[in-house]
Amino acid sequence: MTSETLGLRDRKRIETRERLERCAVTLVMRDGIEHATVDAISDLADVSPRTFFNYFDSKEDAILGLRDVEITDEAIAAHIARDPGSDPIESIVRLIVTMLGTSIAEREIRATRLELVLRHPQLMGRQFAQMTRMADRLGNAVSAILERDARFVGADAPTAELVLAICGAAVRVSVMEVAAAHGEPDTEQLQQRAITLVREVVQKLQ
Repeated sequence: MTSETLGLRDRKRIETRERLERCAVTLVMRDGIEHATVDAISDLADVSPRTFFNYFDSKEDAILGLRDVEITDEAIAAHIARDPGSDPIESIVRLIVTMLGTSIAEREIRATRLELVLRHPQLMGRQFAQMTRMADRLGNAVSAILERDARFVGADAPTAELVLAICGAAVRVSVMEVAAAHGEPDTEQLQQRAITLVREVVQKLQ
């Protein structure tokens, strides 16, 4: 099998996935989340329900465009290397936002997804369920980030888990704030708001 054939196959998979995502968003906006079934999404995207499940575990995952992100040792090292002087809170928040991101970058799709999250807050649970599924790898990433800060040298796994939980909650609150304000989903502003929230809470607890 040639690299050209593999390239075509990869492009077809990307196209199918993005079509399913768009169809899922379209159906929820038009008919409501209860009526946007896997069968309805598949039918609109002109694929079988079996094909749907090759890409997503549930209709909610398709609506949000969720996909598992491989957090390898190399990916963790690359994340740390991108901004070696970052405060650990900043670095962890950026890691979470990156992990929760989607491949469809059109402004309209991003804005529509935020509106859907506002209408159906339970959708955010799917995103953070993804974090739970990848908890071990995320915990390792957070531990590696914390180890670079003198305040956290030797930090144990429970400490990393707690820091991850706080930063993850701040990202969730930030997403809901943007959705409630019907604002433009700007990644950098989202990250900065989450970072500010974490720091404010830590400051008040001291």
